[in-house]
Formats: sequence, structure tokens, C-alpha cells
Amino acid sequence: MIGQWIAEIEGEASATLRVELEDRGAGYIGRAYLFYPDANFPGFLFDVRLPAQPPFRATLSTIYLYTNGGIMSGEDRRKAEESLKANSGSTPPSEFEVEFSHDGAQLRVDWSYMPGQETVSPEAKGLLNRLRRTPHHPVQPVNGTVNLTLSDPAGPSALVARPELSAWDQFRQWAVAQPVRRYVFRGQREPRKLVSSFHRTWRNNVSRWIDDDTSRLFGAVAEQLNYPLQPGNLLHNSAIWSILQHHGYPTPMLDWSYSPFVAAYFAYEQAEREGSAPRIFIFDQTSWNDRYGKASLIVDPAPNQLVVIESMGVANPRHAPQQAISTVTNVADVEAFIRKREQEDGQTYLTACDLPVDSRPQIMRELELMGITYGSLFPGLDGICRDMRDRLFALPTPASAGEMNSEA
Repeated sequence: MIGQWIAEIEGEASATLRVELEDRGAGYIGRAYLFYPDANFPGFLFDVRLPAQPPFRATLSTIYLYTNGGIMSGEDRRKAEESLKANSGSTPPSEFEVEFSHDGAQLRVDWSYMPGQETVSPEAKGLLNRLRRTPHHPVQPVNGTVNLTLSDPAGPSALVARPELSAWDQFRQWAVAQPVRRYVFRGQREPRKLVSSFHRTWRNNVSRWIDDDTSRLFGAVAEQLNYPLQPGNLLHNSAIWSILQHHGYPTPMLDWSYSPFVAAYFAYEQAEREGSAPRIFIFDQTSWNDRYGKASLIVDPAPNQLVVIESMGVANPRHAPQQAISTVTNVADVEAFIRKREQEDGQTYLTACDLPVDSRPQIMRELELMGITYGSLFPGLDGICRDMRDRLFALPTPASAGEMNSEA
């Protein structure tokens, strides 16, 4: 039951349903989001609380959202309801009865509501619910079923590496010939899926992370910051999240770099000699932003999204050396989300190259000559000690052994 589940609903008004559930011991807690690509429809949010044991039933209250995310004010909700009633003759019910069941990577949600609940008083709703339980009564519930698929962040990447960039010399020559900052790069020691550090954990409810984790963490680290960051300010939020991300706390962010060579360092820095090919992801952030714009950093509650943000580097000395830029996402399987957009747009946004693991000594040497080392990317005493360790405790190569013999 736990995980992020997604369904594409087809019909007169197509929509995307996203359900995020966590097992909190006493039961399953999470949220469901329904968004329509048609800007004339609002989005909807449902807080979900299910028992620990079946049957997994609950009553969900309908919360109105703006089309691009965020909870509507009372006045805007009233206007949205009036618009929906004028255009379609009805509004969504204020409550749904739901039952969840799952089988492997499939989640089934059976839903129902009583006609007339949309606008009647609580007392009348109670009467309608009693009538629903009366056999053969003409007032019958409206019901349906939605089947959702698990958005699985685990496992290897499905992205096929570019064959023309399979060697270091090929990648280096291609990289220096590209327009500056059109692409951003992410290095990984193996070709696993693109997944934020938050979505690699057991947790799935991003809203809880935003409401609980960030406020507690900000209180814990505020004394360490030399800039008066304020939670709630969108620019400051991204800066706070970036600081947490760079210091190892799980966030819904993915780290990228404007530099293909910084990305290469991170791809090779922990690569195993007999391991998988290090991978460098290449994301055409210019084309992505041209198509989708730089959306506001809402994240939750919001439609499925991947937002490119260039956070302020305050209180984060690693930001500038790493030429850092980030993406923030509320989807677990980022690659699948981008691939869907590529199919819809007829355009390629994300590619990758896999480089030979046995090229590590040559590449790390070249990167060192470029000034890209652990110490330069992680300023401070830790970086200095790590740099010196890498140099003085490195295994001798045949060349260095020969030099020692000649000196002897």
C-alpha cells in the first residue's frame, strides 16, 4: 500500500490522480491529488487516513486547489463552484466514500457519493446517506473505480545511453562545444534511476516533509546560518532546502551542475573498479523551461512537476564551486515523468552517457588538472583532509613506481 501511485484518467475531462501513502504504524496516512490539464477546472486535494488492517475504507473531504497548485481561499473556492455549476450543472461532492485495495504494483480505489451532497446541508447529507442504505430507493449512489500504478523509484535507469558519447574524449569534445548553460549535468557512479534523496527513503508524503521536517530542521540549524533566511519565502525555502540537501538530509531535490566536468567528478569519484559504468545525465533545462516555464516552488499541493531552480548560495559554500543548480520534484520516478512529457511534446529533454569505469585514473587526473577535486568542491577542513588522503594514500601506479625506482 505504501508508495506513490499515479493514474491517468481519460474521459470528457482528462486528469492525473496522484496518491501518496506512508505506513505510520497505526495506519496509512497520506494525500491524494487530482489535477486537470484544462485550466478551467480547479485541482482537488484529499487527506487520506486508512486503518492498519483491511478493509481500507475512509471518508475523504474535498479541498479545492488552484490549477497550478496551492489551496484555494474560501472566496476563490466559492467562485470556482459557481463556475463549475454554471458550465456543467453540478459541483463535486464535498465528501467521497472510498475503499483502497492493492495487488503488487497496482492500487485500486473504489469511490462513491450520494447525488445531492454537493450543495445540501450536513443534516440533509445524513438523510441522503440513510436513504442510500434503503433497498430499492430511487436515490442511489454514484460510484466508480480508479486503478493506479506504483511510481517505482528503485532499479536501473531505463534510459539508453548515447552511443556517440561512450568514451571520455567524445564526451569532453561534445561538452565544450555546447551553448553555455543550455544543459545541466548530473553524475552518478552507476546508471540507476533519477530519484530525489527524499523519494529514495520509505517516506512518500511530501506535504508532511514540508510541514514538519523543514520547520524542525530550520530551528536546529538557524544558528549555523549567517544569513537571515525566512521559511515561507519561496526563494528562501529553496536556499534552506539546498543547504539541507548538501549536508545529507533527504529532500525532494536533485543536484545538478552547469559544469559537465563537475558532474564527471561525481560520477567517477566513488566508481568501483569492477562496477557498473559511471553515468552522466544531460538535461536540456533551457528547452524544458521554454516549454513549461519556471513554475513557482509550490511542490505540494501541486500537479506532477519538475521545477528547475537556481537557489541562492547563502550559507552554502559548496554552491559556487560546484556550479550548482537543482530540480525540485514531487514525483518518485523522475525519468518516467520526463519521458511522458517527451512523448507528448515530440522533443528530447533528457539523455545520458555511460563512460568506461576503467578510464577513472585518466579522468580523475584530468579533472585534478582542471582544479576539480574534493577539496575544491567541498571547501573546508574536511575537503582539505580528503584531498590529501586521496593523494598520499592512493595506490601506486606503474608510472609512479618506475619514477621511484629511477630515483633510487
